[in-house]
Amino acid sequence: MIEGNKVIIRQLESGDEELLHKWRNNARGNLYCGFKYGFLLSKESFKLQVKDEIESKEVFPNEKLFIICKKEDATPIGDISYRNWSKRNRSAEFGIEIGEIKERGKGYGYDALSNFITFMFNFLNLNRIELTTLADNKKSKNLYEKLGFKKIGLMREASFDSRVGTYSDVLYMDLLRKDWEEVKK
Repeated sequence: MIEGNKVIIRQLESGDEELLHKWRNNARGNLYCGFKYGFLLSKESFKLQVKDEIESKEVFPNEKLFIICKKEDATPIGDISYRNWSKRNRSAEFGIEIGEIKERGKGYGYDALSNFITFMFNFLNLNRIELTTLADNKKSKNLYEKLGFKKIGLMREASFDSRVGTYSDVLYMDLLRKDWEEVKK
């Protein structure tokens, strides 16, 4: 378990497929993923994903999903994950979502991500964490910059955006371990 000031990040548990289904298929909650209609995945598909992760005996999988809970009462409010872990290059991507829309803007994302970054650098022995986000996702961009991420590129029309029915630019950012050490000071 990863503990922050406002959140606890825990392993997936049986029953979490209900939450993932609700969060991922919420069109309003997924607008800045470019999914106007949500992910359109069944509860069964999330159940299989949760089952596979729970049953995995792999200590260091290439990708892993966790649930973000409010520390005060352990209420699940979102999820966070790492993926595309390159052991050779010591890099990985992350994803975060505060799925409970009413809990957004309260500092839970900042707390979860700042503690998850430390976890990724220390547990996965990373040198670099990278992310992509739609270029017009100002709230996320501000959060990432506050945590020390640097813009390293813009991929023009790299993602089909069902909000508008056209392609949108994607912002590419990264954070190096040495930069994170400076941010933490």
